[in-house]
Amino acid sequence: MRAYHFVGAALRDGRPVPADGAWLDHDGPLVMCESGLHASLHPFDALSYAPGAVLCLVDVDGDICHESDKLVARRRRIVARIEATSLLR
Repeated sequence: MRAYHFVGAALRDGRPVPADGAWLDHDGPLVMCESGLHASLHPFDALSYAPGAVLCLVDVDGDICHESDKLVARRRRIVARIEATSLLR
């Protein structure tokens, strides 16, 4: 499934932001806003949770839990990214 995710200098758990195409895997429980790999189906929804201005188009896979404006997944990989500061202004 395709979704959107903003990143800053590092992931929220402190890991470096992975290269495009590299899968991140989460082994623990999926808990919205607490544990798992998060994203949103619409970039404007993802903006509400943005820790930085780099907007990523991502694939999510495996177990996925949905809420109205976000999701949490077992796996996520960046397909493409843009520095979106000028778009956000």
